[in-house]
Amino acid sequence: MNRAKKEAADKSAPELNILFRDTPEKLRPLAEEAAEALSALLRELAAMEDKAFAQYTRLCRQGRVIEFRDGERRAFTDIQAWKEENKARFAAFLDPHCTQKLILQRRGCLHAAQFPSAFSCLNTGCELAVTVKSGTRAVIWLTPDGGSVSFDLSNPDVRYLVESAKRRGHSAVTYSFFEKFRFTLKWEGEDWRLDEVFVSSLHEDRWRRDFYF
Repeated sequence: MNRAKKEAADKSAPELNILFRDTPEKLRPLAEEAAEALSALLRELAAMEDKAFAQYTRLCRQGRVIEFRDGERRAFTDIQAWKEENKARFAAFLDPHCTQKLILQRRGCLHAAQFPSAFSCLNTGCELAVTVKSGTRAVIWLTPDGGSVSFDLSNPDVRYLVESAKRRGHSAVTYSFFEKFRFTLKWEGEDWRLDEVFVSSLHEDRWRRDFYF
């Protein structure tokens, strides 16, 4: 999660609402850099999670899903094989942005367990609260805005999932977020790396370690 992440972030992404907590003025540029690096990573992760959830739904409903990756066509018909493939994909994506401690504590890189991704709030509205007291450690709280959000029906995967839900009798028009996160980042080499991840219900402060990130 280095400066290149910030530069590569989608230019159309909404401006971050960053709140500095117990962060000296001289360290605020560093805190802002950590928050922007994390948000760029999580936006990319959110897109991957939503895509994976849509593909998993297609596999469950149609019995087969086709993917083209790196010029190779692959067909999946086995749900367990699909799950193992996706755990490997998410681990390969996240590992370069994690400390070795976090990787070793991981019990399985499980993602795309819900739709939309919890990190979609970075595109719909959220608060990032950042604490930096040294040049090597940052703590960042990600809290989604409350209330309902309309589905982005310009995305074909979102359209597929919403229409699928409606066919089953659900009025899938809006959704709400129900989790918030706390990330600890460490500066290693020339990058901010994830060192700890905690999750809590949106309206509570009972944090639990996420061993599946």
